[in-house]
Amino acid sequence: MRARVVLGAAVVLLVAGCSGDDAGTPDPPAGDVVLRVVVENEVARDWTLADLEAEVAFVEIVIDDDVQTGPRLLDVIAASGIAEWETGEVLGMSEGRVIEVALDIDAATVDEAWVLDVTNRGTLKLAAPDLPRQQWVRDVGEISFP
Repeated sequence: MRARVVLGAAVVLLVAGCSGDDAGTPDPPAGDVVLRVVVENEVARDWTLADLEAEVAFVEIVIDDDVQTGPRLLDVIAASGIAEWETGEVLGMSEGRVIEVALDIDAATVDEAWVLDVTNRGTLKLAAPDLPRQQWVRDVGEISFP
């Protein structure tokens, strides 16, 4: 009898722990998703490389003699269904890829030269001529808007 009470209590705690706390948190993206765009904690769009290539024009921008090839940040934001925004955050990795970073972006400063470069590893890197290389975001996985 005591074992049933303990087991029943454990089940109640497990169910309580799995409900409520995660409300509003989107499910993790599928394995082939390279970029998630989130607006007010809701997924606006998950992008695979194939989706990006098919739906968003790729450009080449030369920064310090290095060619950056991929979709413009503004084009990806628009293709994700976001018509107006003031601020956002690009989440990825630091230059050494050992520290997660969040770069605040502002609609007033982001322009056509900001590109999500597709790397040789199949990841995205946010680069821009007016953004110091130390602030470039590697392995971009999410762009979020409040």
